[in-house]
Amino acid sequence: METGRKTASGTLRVSMPLLFGRVCAAPVLMRLATQHATLELQLEFSDRVVNLVEDGFDLAVRNGPLGNAAGLMKRKIMQEQTIICAAPSYIDRCGLPENLDDLRHHNAITYARRGRIQAWLFPQPDTSLLEVIPPTRMRFDDLGAIVDAALSGYGLAWLPSWLIADRLRLGVLRQVLPALPSLVTDIHAVWPRAPTLPFRVRAAIDALAEQTQEYVRTR
Repeated sequence: METGRKTASGTLRVSMPLLFGRVCAAPVLMRLATQHATLELQLEFSDRVVNLVEDGFDLAVRNGPLGNAAGLMKRKIMQEQTIICAAPSYIDRCGLPENLDDLRHHNAITYARRGRIQAWLFPQPDTSLLEVIPPTRMRFDDLGAIVDAALSGYGLAWLPSWLIADRLRLGVLRQVLPALPSLVTDIHAVWPRAPTLPFRVRAAIDALAEQTQEYVRTR
């Protein structure tokens, strides 16, 4: 039950992608809960796309194209850039590529699932995307493992800015080919369309839009 426009109360059920949720969204919502003593959180960390109404969620965080969003409202909460990075130890040992063609002379740590390697995507002047699969001996289906391997100096990695921003600030990872246009992806909060929006949901959306930006600052 909502007790007033300035107090968020009741249970807030939110679905969010596993890693992005842990790194960016959950800390924001936990801070919100500390500000509203009668607010309870129920967070689901999963990369599956839930049906908000059938599964009983108040809110979901989704990255990339939303697809069929019939019956849903949305608000962009942030944009992620996917960039190439490497540890200083790798750069000292192997040097820096000067362009995309040079990637064939480097080792890469790539994301792969069910035997399929995810290509690295680079926007082109005609708005198309250039797909590049660099030479790779290490393929993981977990972005956290890719970060760990990159930190250990095993190769170049193509990773979202929110996941590595703190490492870039500390200098334990360095951006590679910084002049290259980066793939930019929108991340949205989505919720079921309704005549009125509970204050706890509105407060959560506002907090996510205002505070997740801190996770993409690299300097």
